[in-house]
Amino acid sequence: MTELIHWVYEGAIVNRELVNEKLAEIVAHVKKHEPGALAYEYCLNEDETKLTIYERYKDNQAVLAHGKNMEPYFYFFEEAVQVTKFIVFGNVNDEAKKILSGFGAEFQKPFEGFVRTT
Repeated sequence: MTELIHWVYEGAIVNRELVNEKLAEIVAHVKKHEPGALAYEYCLNEDETKLTIYERYKDNQAVLAHGKNMEPYFYFFEEAVQVTKFIVFGNVNDEAKKILSGFGAEFQKPFEGFVRTT
């Protein structure tokens, strides 16, 4: 198995204006400051009432860096999008679990499978 950690976060949009105002800024901030963020994608459901985020990180250190880097935007996940489901996949260490648990994360550890890198 790998050191990769990834998750799917689903939230109900409660402030669409704030989503429209801040989302591009948040994505640009992560892209610029987090080389360990391998994938960071936001998607809308068909009626645009739910926002789903797919995130993939190189390892636990990258997850911790993401937590620190996102501190200025924590309010976004209270005021704009409220979590309905948050599933984290991978061998997450205790320090990263502590941060992610604050957002209601459910943790699933690897069992079988593979990841292609090319």
